[in-house]
Amino acid sequence: MLSSKTIGILFFALSRFVFCESSPTQVYSTFGKRDPFNVPKYIPREPASGSSELFRYPLEQFQLKAILKGADRSQILVQDPKGKNYILEQGETVGKNKAIISRVLDTEVIFTEQGINYLGVPSMTEKVLSMPRENEIKETP
Repeated sequence: MLSSKTIGILFFALSRFVFCESSPTQVYSTFGKRDPFNVPKYIPREPASGSSELFRYPLEQFQLKAILKGADRSQILVQDPKGKNYILEQGETVGKNKAIISRVLDTEVIFTEQGINYLGVPSMTEKVLSMPRENEIKETP
């Protein structure tokens, strides 16, 4: 048989368990938070303005330094004659004649430039910037 002391302790423990006020439960709200399993949407940036250094030089004076290939888009790194670097994407313009980046390949980039041919008729021409070969790369100190 249980002693009165044991019964008192059991009653005290059960009363705390049964009659105690429930603590407020914390609820996690996903409102205003992004799903960590969804890929963030790409927001295109504004194209460079016409007053930029990017439009000061002819396309032939730019050097292609790197091609950054992605799953859905590719970027290129070009350097102007003064040594300033620009990261550009397909569809952006560069050079005095506003050449448009039309295709990004593995080792070269194809630009489409609108010009006027010898008859005075507007025409589209393609120009290519290629990556420098290993023996053409100059190391800068």
